[in-house]
Amino acid sequence: MSELHPDFADLRVSPGESHIDGRHELFDVVNVIAFGGAADRPTHVPAELGAVGPVAIWESTGAADRLPFWNTNLDGDQYLYIVHGSVRVEFKETEGDRQYGHYLGRTGDLLRLPQEVAHRTYSGDGKRRISLELMPRNPFWDGLGAEPVTPDTSRRAGGFAFEIHDSEVEISWPGGALRTPRDLFTRGLHALCAYELHLGHNEFDGGFIVHDLGEQVRLKASGHAETLDGRDVLAVFHGLRDELSAPAAGGG
Repeated sequence: MSELHPDFADLRVSPGESHIDGRHELFDVVNVIAFGGAADRPTHVPAELGAVGPVAIWESTGAADRLPFWNTNLDGDQYLYIVHGSVRVEFKETEGDRQYGHYLGRTGDLLRLPQEVAHRTYSGDGKRRISLELMPRNPFWDGLGAEPVTPDTSRRAGGFAFEIHDSEVEISWPGGALRTPRDLFTRGLHALCAYELHLGHNEFDGGFIVHDLGEQVRLKASGHAETLDGRDVLAVFHGLRDELSAPAAGGG
């Protein structure tokens, strides 16, 4: 079993066993605590553990602070089961300021995240959590990884330009600009790249929006919007992710 992250050092995990003798492709068993609590498990980069018909079952290890963006599920309601730990889930109007309140979820709770309502998760205790997500399966997930992505290092997607600073990323477009926290933007790019942008609707701090449309993606910020080829934007995000994650990356 993998070493557990220090936030889960108090857990004692004894995974079950599989003694299947044939047709191995039909069977699977995974210990969710061992998987989600592993020391090398990235946060907020979901891993699909299985599916029941059109419903995907994800393990998502939440960070010790917060989800890097507001996320809106466009294909249906989502359910979040807290396997271990605690979470605060804030809700608001998508692309708006109207607040709808929050949940305080703890080990054993099953939380409904409504369709077309933006949500953002925060650690409830300053530690990671282990959770399962159940949601409608996006058909584009079947093709993840089928085509290699060559990173585009231009720092430009359509009319949007990205400038990397020590603690922030500046995003500019014709007639405007914003700044967003570098750490959260980097973590958000890791999740978006892992799922090739197919994560619904996402709002970063400062107001930069990435809205998946299937083969295209809509980028928006403060009154400016562009619909671009998804693979082109994905290549730019790969280039930004790699540069932001490199030890020597930085600053203006």
